[in-house]
Amino acid sequence: MASTPASSSTTSTNVKGKIIDMVAKVSVDATRPLPLVCALYAAENSEGVWLCAYYGANKSVFDYLPQKGAEIDEATSGITFLHKIFIPKGQYQPADWEKFKKERFMVYGAQSE
Repeated sequence: MASTPASSSTTSTNVKGKIIDMVAKVSVDATRPLPLVCALYAAENSEGVWLCAYYGANKSVFDYLPQKGAEIDEATSGITFLHKIFIPKGQYQPADWEKFKKERFMVYGAQSE
């Protein structure tokens, strides 16, 4: 699984689709001034499924992160995904999402909120 968007000319490089699964966690570390949020998304559209990862320390964004079931358009959402992988329709398997979560989920510190 490479973390580059699909090269297909019919597929936008911006993530766009309905969020079919997500996981988000805010973590804190006493040695760092700001908390870290990690939000992983699986978003489906007519062409396939995007697996994407957002990491940020801007507290004003935390309450406005897109939730499961919502439509997302990276171009207008106000967040940028650090990692994104496009899997064409018919090739996506739930194991792809599990692998992506395992590889990209990130928290720091011993204490989590």
